Amino acid sequence: MDNYRYCTEFAARVIGDKVGVAKVLDFGCGAGQIVKLLRNIGISAVGCDTFYGGGADPIPDEVSGFIFAMHDNVIPFPSCTFDVVINNQVMEHVVDIDAALFEIHRVLKPGGTLLSLFPDNSIWREGHCGVPFLHWFSKQSTLRIYYALFWRSIGFGKFTEGKSRFEWSKEFCAWLDQWTVYRSYGEIVMAYGKYFSRIQHIEDHWLDSRLGLVARPLPTYLKQIFVNKFAGMVFTCTKIDRAQQLLPAF
Repeated sequence: MDNYRYCTEFAARVIGDKVGVAKVLDFGCGAGQIVKLLRNIGISAVGCDTFYGGGADPIPDEVSGFIFAMHDNVIPFPSCTFDVVINNQVMEHVVDIDAALFEIHRVLKPGGTLLSLFPDNSIWREGHCGVPFLHWFSKQSTLRIYYALFWRSIGFGKFTEGKSRFEWSKEFCAWLDQWTVYRSYGEIVMAYGKYFSRIQHIEDHWLDSRLGLVARPLPTYLKQIFVNKFAGMVFTCTKIDRAQQLLPAF
């Protein structure tokens, strides 16, 4: 099972018997893979994206009418529209995470569920290229180009076609600078905590879904460590009613 199907099955479980009534948003939907899968099982799903130019695939005609462009960080839907919002490998590309979470909070219904899959800066494997620890170097660092070149020389790296090893190393480091923001876990918790309930980590469930019987005997904490370090975080939270949150306690 890949991430697209995992997100689809997660949303279907949350919706339960509300299929046909409940609505799902894929925030940062790219080519609409999750939207397509959800609509194929009868769930009303749409996607939105900034289409930032960092490598998005073309959108198939069959879902093009359900994919919407964002402008000025605004999700183009009314408040309290969606029961579930998904973001799959998106938040590490978002510069203003507070603006993104504000908008997600706005369009979620009260008590709505948010599913997030993305890495913090403690991950060991830079997932976009497969090179370990490349994102730990300072932006604009020249040393990391040669570090990337070493790993490329022993067979690591993605999207390498038509490029020399050095060209790939230099270009990917520039891409990393332009299109990614790796935050600390503390920063992420603080940002989410302004709008959503306490984060509930489900990396163990994600790994069980991906590997099946191979993963299930492992202790939960080992599953979570493995996923966090090699794939990224997988967690859920629910919408906080901010007006209610601001009422004085008696």
